[in-house]
Amino acid sequence: MTQSALPPLRGSYESLIEQIHAAVRAGDYEEAIALYRRLISRLARLSDRVLQRRPDLHDLHRIARLELSGLLAAQGRYAEAIEVEDTLLETHPDEAHIWRTDLAVLRIAKGEVDAGLSELHTLAQQDRENPWRWLVLGREARLSGRLAESREALDRALAVCGEDGEALAEAQYQRFQLFREWGELDEAVAAWEAARRREDWVSETVREVYTMLTEAGCYEQALQFVEQDENKMQALFQRGLIAERTGNRTRARAYWQQVAALNPDEFEYGHDAWVEAMLRLNRARPALEWLERNLLQRGTVRLMVLAGIGWVMEGDDELAAHFFQQAIDVLRYSRPPRQKLDSAEWRLLDSLVIDQRKVPLKKYFAVVDTLWDAAGAERGPAPTLLRP
Repeated sequence: MTQSALPPLRGSYESLIEQIHAAVRAGDYEEAIALYRRLISRLARLSDRVLQRRPDLHDLHRIARLELSGLLAAQGRYAEAIEVEDTLLETHPDEAHIWRTDLAVLRIAKGEVDAGLSELHTLAQQDRENPWRWLVLGREARLSGRLAESREALDRALAVCGEDGEALAEAQYQRFQLFREWGELDEAVAAWEAARRREDWVSETVREVYTMLTEAGCYEQALQFVEQDENKMQALFQRGLIAERTGNRTRARAYWQQVAALNPDEFEYGHDAWVEAMLRLNRARPALEWLERNLLQRGTVRLMVLAGIGWVMEGDDELAAHFFQQAIDVLRYSRPPRQKLDSAEWRLLDSLVIDQRKVPLKKYFAVVDTLWDAAGAERGPAPTLLRP
């Protein structure tokens, strides 16, 4: 008979780690940050003699600082994150190029774009045959809106990748993202296909390709990529969206009913497709019940926004505003940062809720009011015949 493992001793390193992970799972980030600081403070006081006997504690110190830095960065507390990780340059100098890269990225996120990109360029020049250094520079330049600089770095990465399939896939995938931002659709598609030929994981991003093509009105080409999506929820939803945009609302509804019949718990990703299909079918209540059970574990900004739209449909504007603000709070610290929800989300809300209750919620979305909008608000809802 085997004896069950004993729980970690109260106050031990293992106990602190368990408390940290429990706080993160519960969404109590302030508690997690405080516990990380306590753990790091204890580890920092250990003598070199102890660390030589216990190299695992030396590694734990590094891991704890990295995890705390990441948590602080996710909260937009970049100055604190920089302070926490900067110490690793002294305590773990063998990995200095990693810490310098991290610190440069944090400075860019903090708003010190020129300094951060300059440091990344210096690091790339110090190891010119390393494609990953150029890839980091290319990604950060793109996220900072420096598209020409991004392309130059990605071209350098491609030139030194050799036969490194992983690096080639990453370089081509980043080129896809760059060309998409530039609006060069053919080049974007070609880059994505080149990435997919190198690494299987790229296939899971096919939704980005057909979404780009759908938004550009290239419906036939978009459907060719929808065929390649192994995620049935996503593929059927997009077929419905394309059917609606091409004037076949009956077929669109049929596709969304197929999505609604699926069990979202059987899929690893793409849950927003199921939720949006439910909302478009005017089945907000079961969608909200699923979100209530799953939002904490599977939560994305998109699911938060859809939860808000669902609550508008259910008549709870206050709860809707809570979810919209929660989504914006996350987007503020994304790369690049955003202060409003996408205008496409407002168009979805506008199409699903016809009364004027929704108007005060417009402030959460990146929508510019026009004189026609103002006149419409004064007159009241537009006649049904004039609605799209």
